[in-house]
Amino acid sequence: MPRVARRLDAGPWGFFSRPGRGALGLRGRIVGAVLVTTVATLAVAALALLGPLEQELRNASLHTLQKDVHGKAATGDFADLSLLYLGDPNKGSGVAAGLRQTEHDLATRIGSGSYVTVLGYPDRHGRGSPQLPPLSSDSDAAVDTYSDTGTAFLTHREVTSFGTVNGTPYARVAIPFRSNGLPFVLAVRKPIGEITDAVHVVRSAFLIAALAGLALTLILGIPLAATLVRRLRRLRQAALELAAGSPELELPPDRARDEVGDLSRAFTIMRERLLAQEEARRAFVATASHELRTPLTSLEGMLELLDEDLHENDPDLHDARTLLARARVQSRRLGRLAADLLDLSRIDTEVQLRSEPVELGELSRAVMAEFELGTAARSLTPVLDDSTGPVWARGDPGSVARILRILLENAVRLSPDGAEIRVELRNGHHALVRVCDQGPGVPEQERELIFQRFQRGRQTGGAGGFGLGLAIGRELAERMGGELVLERGQGTGATFALRLPVARAPDGEPLLHV
Repeated sequence: MPRVARRLDAGPWGFFSRPGRGALGLRGRIVGAVLVTTVATLAVAALALLGPLEQELRNASLHTLQKDVHGKAATGDFADLSLLYLGDPNKGSGVAAGLRQTEHDLATRIGSGSYVTVLGYPDRHGRGSPQLPPLSSDSDAAVDTYSDTGTAFLTHREVTSFGTVNGTPYARVAIPFRSNGLPFVLAVRKPIGEITDAVHVVRSAFLIAALAGLALTLILGIPLAATLVRRLRRLRQAALELAAGSPELELPPDRARDEVGDLSRAFTIMRERLLAQEEARRAFVATASHELRTPLTSLEGMLELLDEDLHENDPDLHDARTLLARARVQSRRLGRLAADLLDLSRIDTEVQLRSEPVELGELSRAVMAEFELGTAARSLTPVLDDSTGPVWARGDPGSVARILRILLENAVRLSPDGAEIRVELRNGHHALVRVCDQGPGVPEQERELIFQRFQRGRQTGGAGGFGLGLAIGRELAERMGGELVLERGQGTGATFALRLPVARAPDGEPLLHV
């Protein structure tokens, strides 16, 4: 056994015994692939979510500001601005106070930190500075440049934008309007600093979730990959031991419902089949060596005696003829063994069989004629019952003849002298051939055993063959789409039935059914 181990490590299998030191290994590749996939997914999610998040929130805030301005303020609230602009000494101070209050109320309704300013321009082209100073007391309003109001004045359209005053980001709306024919612009500012804070919170939460996801991936991925690799290594080691010639090894059962579990179960099935083949091979070697040794030894001894008789001055011709007859018997026995082994090799290599209509009556007569000498010598009576008319089956003529030959040979060998061997042909759902003998029969516990290779029944009276015939017959029948079975008969003897697919005669002769 140590010698085998050295071969696994350093011999022809040593290349496959373990991965190279520089190899990443399946576990590393699995964990790396999962980790890269997770990182790539998180990166794509960050680009798709966090990138446009701040801009989307800013746009939503600006849109909300527009709705609030249009819904809560109207330029009609500033209808008396012209009096302040024209400098009416009686009404100007009152208009200024009302304007200041209107700005304050509008800013309060829009939101905390907002401020509203009304600006007037000296001419229609927007040249120069705003004529009316900001009335809001907000410090940001005092330093606001109001760069968007000039555009609104010149285009006569509402202008929305974003800007920063004293480091505070604002959503800006500039609405142009006229009062008593004079142009004015309503400037509304709403702080959006909370958007930046919210985006920062989201990014922090996303980063924490990403790190937690990566950690969970490693926590779950590494043990999973390790378990998978361990199971595969166990299979690899079992495969190497099997390749080294140890089909008896026991692989621990893998009951996992995954691909590796399926592979393990398939490997177990393969091992069992290899073990069965190995046992069959050993049985064949033992049986063949035993069966070959006896006829070969007898044949060699008889040939030596025959040679001695022929070299004598007065040879005993009667004894020589007896030895020659016995040698022929052993030669025929060796020929049958060679034929059986050839049939087995053809079955195992799955040689394609022919599929054509075969008339079983004519074929049965031809095969039964081969046994005329053997049956006559023992007063056996072969009977062919084809009373139902022609029986056509689909199959390979040579294989059908081989099966009939096997069944008749067994019937002749096992039937007592003077017995009847009956061959019946029937039509029906299948083309049927029955071979009935009056031999010792088959015990119940051996009904299926006799169809296995190198297995013989016990009630053969020492006249058994090699245990290959019925196994060959059943496998040939199955390859032609039929079956070979042992029927439960009445009385003594055995009845074997060959069922084959029905075929129509080439000339269109109708089939008879019973």
